[in-house]
Amino acid sequence: MRNLFAIITLLSGFIFASGQTPVGSWSDHLIYKNARNVAVGSREVYASTGSSIIVYNKEFDEIRKLSRINGLTETGISTIGWSEENDALIIAYSTTNLDIIAGNTIYNIPDIARKYIPGKKEINRIRTRGRYAYLACSFGIVVLDIGKKEIRDTWKPGTGSGDTEVWDIAFGIDSIYTATSTGLYSAGLSDPGLSYFGNWKLNNDLPSPGGKYTSVIYSENKLYINRSVQTPAGDSVYVIDNGCTLFTYTPGVVNTSFDKAGIGFTISSRGSVRYYLSDGSLQKTITGYGWGAPDISQSVADNDGDIWIADISAGLIRGADMTDFTSLGFPGPASNNAISITSLNGQTIICRGSVDNSWNSRGYPLQVSVNENNNWTLLSSATIRDAMRSATDPENKKHFYVSTWGGGLLEYENDVLIRQYNDSNSPLQTIIPGQPYVRICGLAFDKGKNLWITQTLVPGSIKVLKPDGSWIVLPYTIDAPTIGDIIVTKSGQKWIILPRGHGLFVLDDNNTPENFTDDRYKKMLITDTENQVFSRVESIAEDLDGNIWIGTDQGPLIYYNPGRIFDSDLKAFRIKIPRNDGSGLADYMLGTETITSIAVDGANRKWLGTFSSGAYLLSPDGTNRIRNYNEENSPIFSNSIVSLAVDNQSGNVWFATSKGIISVRGDATEGHEQFTDVYAFPNPVREDFRGNVTITGLIRDSQIIITDVSGNLVFKTISEGGSASWDLNTYNGKRVTTGVYVVFCTSNDGRQSSVTKILVIN
Repeated sequence: MRNLFAIITLLSGFIFASGQTPVGSWSDHLIYKNARNVAVGSREVYASTGSSIIVYNKEFDEIRKLSRINGLTETGISTIGWSEENDALIIAYSTTNLDIIAGNTIYNIPDIARKYIPGKKEINRIRTRGRYAYLACSFGIVVLDIGKKEIRDTWKPGTGSGDTEVWDIAFGIDSIYTATSTGLYSAGLSDPGLSYFGNWKLNNDLPSPGGKYTSVIYSENKLYINRSVQTPAGDSVYVIDNGCTLFTYTPGVVNTSFDKAGIGFTISSRGSVRYYLSDGSLQKTITGYGWGAPDISQSVADNDGDIWIADISAGLIRGADMTDFTSLGFPGPASNNAISITSLNGQTIICRGSVDNSWNSRGYPLQVSVNENNNWTLLSSATIRDAMRSATDPENKKHFYVSTWGGGLLEYENDVLIRQYNDSNSPLQTIIPGQPYVRICGLAFDKGKNLWITQTLVPGSIKVLKPDGSWIVLPYTIDAPTIGDIIVTKSGQKWIILPRGHGLFVLDDNNTPENFTDDRYKKMLITDTENQVFSRVESIAEDLDGNIWIGTDQGPLIYYNPGRIFDSDLKAFRIKIPRNDGSGLADYMLGTETITSIAVDGANRKWLGTFSSGAYLLSPDGTNRIRNYNEENSPIFSNSIVSLAVDNQSGNVWFATSKGIISVRGDATEGHEQFTDVYAFPNPVREDFRGNVTITGLIRDSQIIITDVSGNLVFKTISEGGSASWDLNTYNGKRVTTGVYVVFCTSNDGRQSSVTKILVIN
């Protein structure tokens, strides 16, 4: 009792930081209001969002999510299927890779993905029966032995002249039926040689026997088949029962799925679900949820009388007794796609817009997602398109701006659009006379809270919005087809990317934006110390020492004295890494990579996003690769990084990939000028914790010494920016015992200090 009381007493003096995720932990930021498929078991319901899985436990009324963070092999999910007999979920990816989740284990089956199959290779639907899963594919039917976790066979219904696409599969008493691009085919399940098309029978009773049929289901000795017609006429459903008759047809309605129900089956279309009893009599039609209109991809009714709907716009829907509808999901961004991410002071802003390789608008409706304290706010517009970049007021993170590729400049306060600047109310100019088409990309604040803006294809490529609402139009029209991102350096220089191989534009306005007489500027291509010229600039950032890092299609380059950019023919520096193989040769750091994004963390380390190799973390001088996050060694969704950002406050590193948004808790935060609210998390450290403890609120490059309560040295380190990490081990590599540990923090010059404590329970 004494020991327990002592621990309880100690706990009262420690911070419970359960909301802080440990360093190195990953979080997905995928859209969970977009369900494509649903699979219903007796205990749990699974819905695919196309990038992850929502899991709902019926018994405990609990919801959880599965993604690459939890062990899924990939991100792009084409369809899912549930086997009650095997208690297993089968997941098919767009690459035709497969996962089987049985119990708490995920088994990967890459056979189809690895096999060369000419032409289209996709998995459209999964049906299960007994020990097998039957995969309706673009090239036939793949039979998967769920228990053995192996491919058993590939069947080929069709005409034999090229692959027939199989859209759906149904089972009779001892037969299999396939809805294909060339008709309805059937065979006996015990028939041999189904890999040969000639052993399948084409149904000639259907209208247009060789037409496209996309869904099929067997119920009470009747077969229901959906005929798809590529016209506005809509789909027709036929029933085969001693002949073929039209079962149902509604003009303009396209049916998306046929599925088994508890005592019948469902037919789903985008705007409704029709629930039929097993004899084919219509029991119920669902055309609304009471709080919104359906946008249905699939629906399944269970044995308890509930219906589960995969809704493209509302996620997983539970229809209790088919009357009370609830949306089940998680908060997330407006889209899995992003063109840019910015993060500052605990707030992250994601812009959805997009342009093609020639920087023409793709016309995506405006979607801006704001994350703070794990809460999401979604900002959208039906009339404004292609959000490009964001810039947050350095003194008020609730006040920020968003540039658009056609809709001008948007000003938000408290997540409300308070002003839209365009050619009618500002000096911003349209590229199409007489039409409101104002293209803006780059945004950056200077120390005076002036917002610097870049415009394309108009006179006056640079404009400034002052804090008082007045404008400055600089008299410089940059000779380039596109004016991209802009950064404002600590010294006040403006560096602007000129995409599509036009280099950089650098401006020094002498911190007097309204006075043009003292300006210096130059448009330039990058030349390195070996006189190699680089024209393609993809990204740019200033580090904590004032150096300018440039991301090109041949790796990173650095300007170490950017203040001299106008005084001489300043060369950019490329980092060489010796091979150490006796040859005396060296390679350029990431010299074959296209650097799509650069961010600097609180320890002055460089995070580099690449077009095809994931993300790299480099040491402050760039000579050491600390980490490389890619699809092989991390949960990151794709090796193609569109944008990345580091939150100075939390150290979170955000990645916008080509397949979704994800973040990892970094170990470096922004260093403070003095020790500010120094604490450690998690604290107390429980016996099951196996990560690193983080000490935060530090001055950059703080000296950290950790001792036990008797003053014996346990660990020491130097902070990464404003944070330091401890793996809970002593110098001999053994985990520390239960007890209180004292953390002494001292600034690098020894003038400031702070002390905190950590309780470790083993």
